[in-house]
Amino acid sequence: MSKSIEGAIECPFYLEEGKSFIKCEGVLSGTICTHSFNNDNEKHNYETTVCSVFGGKRCAHHRAVAILYDKGVRA
Repeated sequence: MSKSIEGAIECPFYLEEGKSFIKCEGVLSGTICTHSFNNDNEKHNYETTVCSVFGGKRCAHHRAVAILYDKGVRA
């Protein structure tokens, strides 16, 4: 069963989430980046205020990965 937050996530680099982590496409080709939070509330707050608005563009990790696509390093 899909988690309700996953329907709200706008970031194209988001992959999945767990109790206190979010997994995203990594900066290095073929990798996954795991962002760990102190607790589920901090993670949920990040997902609702960063991952789920403006396509995730408020996130520093989003900006790092997006640059690779913008420069044609990643397709």
